[in-house]
Amino acid sequence: MPFRIRFFAALSVVLCVYADASAYGETNDVVIISAPRLDYLDLMSVNPAADVTVIDREMIRQAGVSSVPELLQTEANLLVRGEGGSGSRGQLSMRGFGDNSHVRMLVLVDGHKINPPDMAQMDWQNVPVSSIERIEVVRGGQNVLYGNHALAGVIKITTKRGGRTAVDLSETIGSFGYLNGSVFFGSSAGDVDWSLSINGTEYSGYRENSSSDSLSFSSSAGWFMNDTDVLTLRISGSDSFQQFPGPLSYEDMMSDSGQSDNSGDQFAETLSGLAALLYESEREWGAGRINFGLNTRSIESSISGQYARHCLTGLSVAPRIRLGSEDDFLLTGVDLFYDMVDVDNYYNEERTIVESWAELSRMTAASYLFMQRTLADQTILSGGARIEYAGTDNVYTHYRQEHLLPFLGPFPNPDYQNPADVDEERSFDDLVEKYGWAAELSVNHALSETIDVFGGYDRVYRYPTLDEAASYQGYPLSDPLNSDLDPEQGNNFEIGGRYDNDRWIASVTFFYLMLENEIIFDSDAELNVNIGATRRLGAELFASWDKKMCGLSSRWTVLNARFSDGEYKNKRVPLVPGIHGNIRGWVKLTDRLRCSVDWSYISGQYQGNDFGNESFRRMDAYDLVQMQAAYSVTDKASFNISVQNLFDENYAPSAFSGGFYPGAGRSFRVGMKVHF
Repeated sequence: MPFRIRFFAALSVVLCVYADASAYGETNDVVIISAPRLDYLDLMSVNPAADVTVIDREMIRQAGVSSVPELLQTEANLLVRGEGGSGSRGQLSMRGFGDNSHVRMLVLVDGHKINPPDMAQMDWQNVPVSSIERIEVVRGGQNVLYGNHALAGVIKITTKRGGRTAVDLSETIGSFGYLNGSVFFGSSAGDVDWSLSINGTEYSGYRENSSSDSLSFSSSAGWFMNDTDVLTLRISGSDSFQQFPGPLSYEDMMSDSGQSDNSGDQFAETLSGLAALLYESEREWGAGRINFGLNTRSIESSISGQYARHCLTGLSVAPRIRLGSEDDFLLTGVDLFYDMVDVDNYYNEERTIVESWAELSRMTAASYLFMQRTLADQTILSGGARIEYAGTDNVYTHYRQEHLLPFLGPFPNPDYQNPADVDEERSFDDLVEKYGWAAELSVNHALSETIDVFGGYDRVYRYPTLDEAASYQGYPLSDPLNSDLDPEQGNNFEIGGRYDNDRWIASVTFFYLMLENEIIFDSDAELNVNIGATRRLGAELFASWDKKMCGLSSRWTVLNARFSDGEYKNKRVPLVPGIHGNIRGWVKLTDRLRCSVDWSYISGQYQGNDFGNESFRRMDAYDLVQMQAAYSVTDKASFNISVQNLFDENYAPSAFSGGFYPGAGRSFRVGMKVHF
């Protein structure tokens, strides 16, 4: 990893010299490229019948964070259930989902889905904050326009692109061996723009055996073919390493939250890549776009005695067309996704004996129709429907363990065979087909120039991930291939309103989500099951006040998530707090010095797997305070210092079956940013 940082530092110097030379070489003939509609991937206004948070470049700069999960937690009040003592990793959650909450929200990077087909966490190292231009968080069911995973909402990330020649540099150092550096370079020539962003991070970890490092890049090239057509290519990749310190008992966490019970041999090394080719066009009759995507991930892991190599590949084609204006239109499209997973599980740490292997692939194909009608510039009616097919080819071969070793200690193994016999009870080869459908109907009405109200209904669904239905990762299920596991499906209702008079902004959204067959792992049955109906009744509240030299904002989620039938009727869904939110205040003490304080609170919740709400100790509520000061030395250079978990709270954002995963203690960070 030190080599990576040296490489980054050298590249920073080169780009600084180039930027300085470019600045002196500018003439009146320089062409400045702009595209007011570029990356408008939806071809429509953001659905107004939803609670939407927009995080722009200025908010990203002021947040002073180094990972997407930290940014979403700070700016959008999403929960992050980290399991490694670092806020940069963990499951994201919104709308009251507990275990595996991240598979119920769709993440798009430049219009391309990056959700893996299994329960693996999102590869955020492949999306460095330094490369991001804008993020939109759209809460609530969005299956009609976006399909699978969009049950709880959608996170839409748009990366930066070139334009006027510019270089952005940042360096941050902090507690527990934290070191981060990033560089962004953008430029243009004639009808073409391009950009390159590189990010490197080292972190020794708050806990023992929780070190991590990563090196990532993101690049783009755009061709403005004419006034109406744009072709954009984006490529990114990352190389990362992460140790997993494992859980602690409650007593051990309270005595020393920085310790680890394992010997440091649990880790994952990941190589990731993402490529997206986007063509956009606007005509008198409307607009259209087609997005081609490719994402890859190769993982070498050692977790709890399981040694494995995973290779994941995803392909997508998503054409969309809009007929009509931005106010009144008919939108239709087709989404095609093909995900492939190739897994080798090894019997030994040296990875010389294959214990089992799997080849799984899933094809999803969907078509959808969405319409919007604007009445008298005050009322917007919209609605649509989608139907989607998912076919999964499951092939898994597990060998009989007694046949794998040629020797048992110093003695020959009498049962050794090469090749080994197949364990038929744990192996499978079958095609599983599932169908899902979604519908949407909403209305938005402007009561005045400052007040909007809305209401909507969504029929939602989510397919089981590959490893929810099939046991191929080395962890046996009572049914190796549960072909009877059905997609989650349900109904979501919400109403809300927003007040905006430039200085004051306030919004409130009430939602009621009823799922008919939520998927949860049943430890007693040793199987992922459709546990039955659940309901989530909640409210999201936001308010902000901005007076140029000072401001105050607050966002809260109040939620009641319960099982509504079956064995656990009226019990609370585990890992879902009843209330969580934050309050932030900031003040500009001078034109150059800005200080802020952020207080967040997460109420108590039940541990994962505690469906009866009585098997394990309830997780404690906790609150955290973060302070930050940023000083602009010049218009092009600034320094910032921050302290996280100011009062050194001992807390656990995640816990399963008596095992607690502590969050990081008090930490400091100092950073510098330069813009040329």
